[in-house]
Amino acid sequence: MDVDMMDSRLLALKESHMHSRTGGHSHRHAAPRLGARHAAILLAGLLLGACKPEPTAQTVGDTPIAVDIAIATPSTQARSVQLTGRLEAYRTAEIRARVEGIVEQRSYVEGQEVQAGDLLFRIAPEPLQAELSAAEAEQAQAHAAREAAADVARRSRQLMEDDSISAQQYRKDLFAEQQARAAEQSAEAKVRSARLRLAYASVTTPIAGRARRALVSEGALVGQDEGTPLTTVEQIDPIYVNFAQPAGDYLALRRSLAGSGKGPAAARVSLRLGDGSAYALTGTLLFADSAVDPKTDTVAMRALFDNPDHLLLPGMYVQVELALPDAGRAVLIPLRALTRTREGAYVMLDDNGHARQQEVRADSLEGRQWRVTDGLVGGERVILEGGALAQGQAVEAKPTPADASVGGSD
Repeated sequence: MDVDMMDSRLLALKESHMHSRTGGHSHRHAAPRLGARHAAILLAGLLLGACKPEPTAQTVGDTPIAVDIAIATPSTQARSVQLTGRLEAYRTAEIRARVEGIVEQRSYVEGQEVQAGDLLFRIAPEPLQAELSAAEAEQAQAHAAREAAADVARRSRQLMEDDSISAQQYRKDLFAEQQARAAEQSAEAKVRSARLRLAYASVTTPIAGRARRALVSEGALVGQDEGTPLTTVEQIDPIYVNFAQPAGDYLALRRSLAGSGKGPAAARVSLRLGDGSAYALTGTLLFADSAVDPKTDTVAMRALFDNPDHLLLPGMYVQVELALPDAGRAVLIPLRALTRTREGAYVMLDDNGHARQQEVRADSLEGRQWRVTDGLVGGERVILEGGALAQGQAVEAKPTPADASVGGSD
């Protein structure tokens, strides 16, 4: 009890005793004796109350908190990233009309496989055949003129030796022969051009592949001002898939490949189609661009897949799963074990019966667990939903199956 409170009670008792002394004549002697006895009893009670010790408070955190525990388990799977990609033909040939004329025939079935050199379209050849005939006639005329000029030049040379003609006339005849020879060569070139144009009337494919739909029909005038597109032939076995990888993941891929001592072929690439099904064959990483796109902060990449059944078609969007060769370097923890803040991510560990905060890096999932790539080595006792625990808080594991490996916890 406080000393101030005891003093106030003694003061009240004194005032009561003084009042009893001045109260009346008939009680003048009994009142003092009664007041003194009463005061002694109150004083003893006050002294006993003041000497009684106060109860001590319990230390906060002495009582352990029951928590669920899971064991962090090293991953045995390679980390993979999923990216959106688009398929592109291995080889593509645009079939165009290289001479003007009327399309007379389409000689293939749209969507069928064609071989290199197969006829696809035929342009009416008659005008081109007439051009060839005219060029051949011009060549014959030029040849005859060259023969005549050559004969004149031979006679002038003989006469020049006998001084029968002037040197000026001799040079004139010699130049005429040279001009006739040049005219003949020009006529020969026109013949070759006419023959080539006639050959172009038969439109063939330069590569083997699948011919797409025709862009013109019979009777269409093509090649009038420029090479009119007729169709496209694409080789789709094998087939490319183009995708873009974030620059940070690309650096991780390069480090992983360098650490394994292998080239890009070591990165396994798989596909998931638009209906969610997995493509049966795996591909090979072929190409990575030498620059980062400043607009998207990504690196253009390309992989190659065998496509014997032609299931994959150019233009299709697919999900590319790129596996990194770093198996065993990550640790799996349940989803409920991770806490994220503005500063980063952390987990609470059971360290000999006390909670300990551990910062980690977990940027991806593997199944239903977080994949931790930094901060844990495996075997740690991870507390589930431990974000509310204080550093050093006493904890004890609940006697439940949660105190098991990570595979059985969410």
